[in-house]
Amino acid sequence: MKRIFRSCMALFACIAAPAFAYAQMPEMPQLPVDTAVITGRLDNGLTYYIRHNETPKGQADFYIAQKVGSVLEDDNQRGLAHFLEHMCFNGTKSFPGNTLVDWLESVGVKFGYNLNAYTSVDETVYNISSVPTARESVQDSCLLILHDWANALLLDTEEINKERGVIHEEWRRSNVGQMRILEQLLPTIYPDNRYGHRLPIGTMEVVDNFDPQVLRDYYHKWYRPDLQGIIVVGDIDPARIEAKIKEMFSDIKMPENAAERTYFDVPDNDGTIYAIGKDKEQPTGIFMMFFKGDKLPREMRNTPMYYQTKYITDLITAMLNSRLDETSNKPDAAFAAAGSYYDDFFIAKTKDAFGLQIVAKNNDILPAIEQVYRELLRAQRGGFTIGEYERAKAEYLSALEKKHNNRNNTESETYSKEIVRHFIDGTPMPGIDTDFQVYSQLANMVPVDLINQLLPQMLTADNRVFVGLLPDNDTFIVPTEEQVAAVIAKVDAEEIEPYRDEMKSEPLIPQLPAPGTITATTTLKQWDATEFTLSNGVKVIVKPTDFKENEIIFGAIAKGGIAGIDPAQASNVKFMPYAIGNYGLGTYNNSDIKKYLQGRQVKISHEIQDYFRFLDGTSTIKDLPVLMELIYMTFTGFNITEDDFAAAQSSIAGILGNQEAQPEYIFSKRASEALYASPLKQVIGTADIQAADRGAILDMIHGFTANAADYTFVFTGNIDLDTFKPLLEQYIATLPADASKSAGTPTLNADMEPAKGSGTVTSTTAMQTPQSWIFVALTGHEDFTPKNRVMLNMASQILSNRLLKKVREEMGATYSIGAYGVVERIGGNNAMIQSPFPVKPELKDEVLAVVNDKFREMGEKVTDEELSPIKEFMIKNVSESREKNESWNNAIVGSLINGVDTFNGADEVISAITTADIEAFMRDMLGQGNYRVIILDPAE
Repeated sequence: MKRIFRSCMALFACIAAPAFAYAQMPEMPQLPVDTAVITGRLDNGLTYYIRHNETPKGQADFYIAQKVGSVLEDDNQRGLAHFLEHMCFNGTKSFPGNTLVDWLESVGVKFGYNLNAYTSVDETVYNISSVPTARESVQDSCLLILHDWANALLLDTEEINKERGVIHEEWRRSNVGQMRILEQLLPTIYPDNRYGHRLPIGTMEVVDNFDPQVLRDYYHKWYRPDLQGIIVVGDIDPARIEAKIKEMFSDIKMPENAAERTYFDVPDNDGTIYAIGKDKEQPTGIFMMFFKGDKLPREMRNTPMYYQTKYITDLITAMLNSRLDETSNKPDAAFAAAGSYYDDFFIAKTKDAFGLQIVAKNNDILPAIEQVYRELLRAQRGGFTIGEYERAKAEYLSALEKKHNNRNNTESETYSKEIVRHFIDGTPMPGIDTDFQVYSQLANMVPVDLINQLLPQMLTADNRVFVGLLPDNDTFIVPTEEQVAAVIAKVDAEEIEPYRDEMKSEPLIPQLPAPGTITATTTLKQWDATEFTLSNGVKVIVKPTDFKENEIIFGAIAKGGIAGIDPAQASNVKFMPYAIGNYGLGTYNNSDIKKYLQGRQVKISHEIQDYFRFLDGTSTIKDLPVLMELIYMTFTGFNITEDDFAAAQSSIAGILGNQEAQPEYIFSKRASEALYASPLKQVIGTADIQAADRGAILDMIHGFTANAADYTFVFTGNIDLDTFKPLLEQYIATLPADASKSAGTPTLNADMEPAKGSGTVTSTTAMQTPQSWIFVALTGHEDFTPKNRVMLNMASQILSNRLLKKVREEMGATYSIGAYGVVERIGGNNAMIQSPFPVKPELKDEVLAVVNDKFREMGEKVTDEELSPIKEFMIKNVSESREKNESWNNAIVGSLINGVDTFNGADEVISAITTADIEAFMRDMLGQGNYRVIILDPAE
């Protein structure tokens, strides 16, 4: 916004000299690109970026970013930008047919996982990620693929016609409530503007009927070097890659008389544009407020001005979001959730906006609009307090410091995406050292008074766009434009008191007991870790690593979960995870905890499964004592206040109320009913939320944490043992614990596991876009061994590929289909391969027959050609996981369940498995006779 720019210009005059050594350059100097990045431009206009990075080792990412999207389509081309993205995987000059995908998978690059693309309104980006780089020929072939995507697609007519069905099914899957409302409202949001008519999915009239030559024309018109950026980041030789890029891409010709790449401006508007829509399959009432403003000019984005604008808008939205979150935690809050941001104006890149998104709690959006708008005006008129600013600033710098401290272990994906944004948007990338320096200086020099001066300039009476995406049913009240305007006018006329910032001053832990002691120390050679036994009987495993300089991962596991709870407590069990999300500790309620943790990079969470319970968390080195405080208080002072509990009930019930009539919810509910006998395993409904009892839930949680000796605690990361031991003695050795009464092996409960037997359950419900929802499950018992776990994974991947090729590629019956396998460490019916997918209703029976055949064929024939690429992919992932704290921590925690180590030696297990092994495994699974099909059809 122009006023913000002027304020930032004044600020820049104060800080530019100390911030940049090149202050003697022109008044607004362009920032240099990070010196670790090699960048250049070929004579044909193509730009390239190359960066050496060894996280993960032995891998690299290859991207091609295009400044091209659906906004450039003519009316008879709507949907072709997205269609063209699909065709990049269906035949190029060097990789005809499906050989591109097949070849990449043969070297360990999995389609949909490492190989992907997206099309948006103004850009299209393709990536080949996590490519093993040991062989230079593999690197060169990935560059060749980028070359073909840029200039050598085959666009074969037969392949185009086959892909029409796939696109149509993607449209069917996405053409639900919100998408239909957007199609209806965008012309109002962007009057007389292309952005009002250019969602990437396009129109099915065009997709089903366009002449293939129209697609080829679009490709040759817009896929050209001056709009393309090649990005290679990873464990490669940058000089060699640069030479190869020059060799491979220089021959691409820039078209003569090339069409201008137009960016379509979004004009200002007087007053407020109202765009309110409804749909029978919109599950939640959503209202968005946009306050439009000018975008920072492109020539100023790669300057210090970008940092100042971003810092100020980030801090404004952070402080406002904190207030909105605090308000939503009150039982009488009129909204379930709300948040603000400063970014592109919805789908348009040529306009910025301060945005607010509001989720209705009940069946009336107007009270939610009123309450959130009042909080916005409270901030606009009364400003933010010094305390709020100091906490938000501390959080901002703490997150940045964590990133800076881990800079030597930044993953290639992070760098790749940063370069994509630099190429497409012109945002700066001088490197994390400069980022950290400049933002630290800004934090010290920008006072809260300046923040408070700028927020009112962002919120004007003109240039407003208010958008409603609302349910269309018998209970939800859809307001008129006049009713929304009246609510806004009412709040505008109010005298609004300034915000009162309340921050607890007493310590989180009122008084710590005398420290305990470490009574035994054992070396765990298997994990290269140390196990400490504490004076209260609790065991702690610590694995120091240097994978990241400033990361510590925490996990704790105990036997015993919800399977032992009386089924009459089903409502409480189902609501418990939502209630835990609003937890407090000691005298601190949930809002107090959030304020306490601002500026501290610490997280802790709870998970209670059927037979086990878990705690997990993360911390930096500096904030490790805070993590220990949270662990201590979780066992000694866990609480959910009455207000926080009531707020969670009100919020979740308000969101869920309109979802219960939606096909996705109904399908999930009926699938759970068909698979599980226990009421504890059913989908939560509003009746459960209303029936949930705070006291009963707290009794369960306190029971789960009554004896810390039930748990084994695991810490992985950059841990100095000499510093850490006193923390263990103070915070964990003092927990209430009795090792003699620690939980034993849990009793299995068949009702908590998938039902045995075969059969088909079919039901119907009303749908606006007819599609059949299918869930296929093959279950059985398999011993939990490293080999069985790997074989189930491999079988699922092979089955996924077969289903994808037959049902999607050949039949065009669905957009997405696959198989996903899991074998639990304990349990009776503990192994499952599932395949959930939507399908064209008229092809349902044919597809079900095919799926059944594909499952059965897995026990008859698996080929080396299918298995080899999956081995490559899995071994690559194992190698990568050995450089991650989280992977080691999860492996240690998992082994504590049943003593089985699936981590060490995983590559040997993978390499040794044969096609005959998988066939035998699948014959065993199939022979147990547990094949279930659950169907939700559209009602007649």
